[in-house]
Amino acid sequence: MTSRTTFTAVLAALLLVLFAISAAFAQESETEEVPASHGNGINRAVSYSQALLSDRFLPGLPDFDGASGYQTRAQKIVSDLFAEGESDVSDLVQVLVANNRTVLDHLIVNLATQTIYECNINGEKLNEQKISSGAHGYDTPLGEYKVVNQAKKAYSKKYESWMLHWMGLTSDGAYGMHGLEGSSYERKLGSVASHGCVRLSREYAKDLYSRIKVGTPVYIVNDPELDLPPYREISEEAALSIVLDVVNPSDPWEVF
Repeated sequence: MTSRTTFTAVLAALLLVLFAISAAFAQESETEEVPASHGNGINRAVSYSQALLSDRFLPGLPDFDGASGYQTRAQKIVSDLFAEGESDVSDLVQVLVANNRTVLDHLIVNLATQTIYECNINGEKLNEQKISSGAHGYDTPLGEYKVVNQAKKAYSKKYESWMLHWMGLTSDGAYGMHGLEGSSYERKLGSVASHGCVRLSREYAKDLYSRIKVGTPVYIVNDPELDLPPYREISEEAALSIVLDVVNPSDPWEVF
């Protein structure tokens, strides 16, 4: 038996012991009222201490799924499965290992650095490109969005200009990501210059448009210290660490 297998087996056994203890505790406390903070939602019990995104920008944004911090999509998958009753650590680890982490899962637009990041399911950086967000008086609003529509070419009546490879972020067409005709605007990428949309180079807009899907999450933040980890192939040890961060936080009674 390898040391990795032994390590996984020991941790699994430990969790089974914790479940047994909690079951016994529950039997003794059937008549006690459960505190509201221990509700059925596992997300409230999740430890966010190892979240990959800084929470410095969160006070100015809507809550992500009602959480007080940022959960990577991998953490959310595990917490959802755990809440549904899946408690086998090995199975949860394999769910993460099986996910294709080279695929674009969501985008992060950081206004502080005028950069767009393509991220995988675990919040790791797959690609980054310079952008131009709204100039003074046309500020690009922070928030959590999803791509709502796409068009290879869209016309802005308000600004009388064609937008190439449009990826809309609001249903009213007020904000989106796109390229422009001509190349002169590309010299300003990396600095604010738009009327509120997220401008991309013509080449990158075309490439992203071909890979993105309607419904893809887009987070617009303003964090000068945001430091996303680069993609690396996930190991079973790394997946186990993510699983245990969800199912075995520092105070195990918060889970049960």
